[in-house]
Amino acid sequence: MNDRQKTLRACGALLLTAIIWGVAFSAQQKMSEHLGPFTCNALRFIVATMAMLPFMHRENKRHKTPVNKTDAGAGALVGAILFLAAFCQQAGVKEAGAGKAGFVTALYVVLVPLLGALLFRQKTRLSTWLALVIALPGLYLLCIPLGERFAIATADLWLIIGAVMWAFHILCTDRFAHRTTALKLCVIQFAVSGVLNLICAMIFEDISLHSVYLALLPILYCGIFSNGVGYYLQTVGQMHAKPAHAALILSLESVFSVLGGAVLLGERMSVQGYIGCALMLLAVLLSQFGMLKQSGGDVHV
Repeated sequence: MNDRQKTLRACGALLLTAIIWGVAFSAQQKMSEHLGPFTCNALRFIVATMAMLPFMHRENKRHKTPVNKTDAGAGALVGAILFLAAFCQQAGVKEAGAGKAGFVTALYVVLVPLLGALLFRQKTRLSTWLALVIALPGLYLLCIPLGERFAIATADLWLIIGAVMWAFHILCTDRFAHRTTALKLCVIQFAVSGVLNLICAMIFEDISLHSVYLALLPILYCGIFSNGVGYYLQTVGQMHAKPAHAALILSLESVFSVLGGAVLLGERMSVQGYIGCALMLLAVLLSQFGMLKQSGGDVHV
C-alpha cells in the first residue's frame, strides 16, 4: 500500500469517526428519555471500559508495562475532568436536542488554544481570535431566539459549560499523554468517570432495570462505538493523516450531529439556528487555520 492509499484510508477512518461521534448525540438524547445524566454516563463509560480493557491488557502483556502510579494518577485526573464534561453535555442534550448540542459543544475547539494561552502561555494566532469573534454570534443565534430578551436556557448553559470542560479535558490529556500510553490513559479515564458517575447516580437518581432496558441500544452504541470504535479509528487515522487533515475531518462531528438528529429523531432547526450552525462551523475551521498552514496548505481527501 503506497502513501497516498494509506492517507486516503486514514482520512476515511477519521470521517467514520466523525460520523460515529456525531450520531452519538442522538443516542445520548434517546438515553436521556429514560435515564438521568449520571446513570447514562455511568453505564456508557462502564461499557466502554469493559470493551477496551482486553486491548489494554494485551498491550501491557506485549510490552511488559503494567499499570503504574503515573498511569493511574494521569488517568484519574483526566477521568475526573471527563466526568464533569460528560455530565454537562448529557444534562444539556435532553432539552437542547442532538443537533444544537453538537454545535454548541464544538465551541471547545475554539476554546482550546485560548485556554492554552491563558494557562500555559502557548502562542495564539490571529485566526484563533477571529474564530472566537465568529463563534460568539453563532452561539447567540443557536441559544437566543430573535426578538426575545437575553436569557440562556438551562440546557444551553450546561452545554456551554460542557464545552469549556471539554477544552480543559483536551489540554489535560495533552499534558499527560507523554507520561503514559494512549490506551492506558483512555481506559483508566473511562473507568474513573464510570465509577464517579455511578456513585452520583446512586445518590441523586433513581435507577430501574426497566429504564436501563429501554435505553440499552443507545447505551451500547455510546459505550462500544462512540468510545471504543471511535477511539480506535481516531488512533488509526491519525497515524497516517496529517494533524490538520485530522482536525478538519473530525470537526465535521457537529455537522453529523445535525444530520443524525434530523434523520433519527426528526429534529428541525429554524433558519436562525442553521445560520448559527454555519457560523460555529466556520469558527471551528478557522481555529484550525494555523495548524493547516503548518501541515503544508492544501487538503487532499
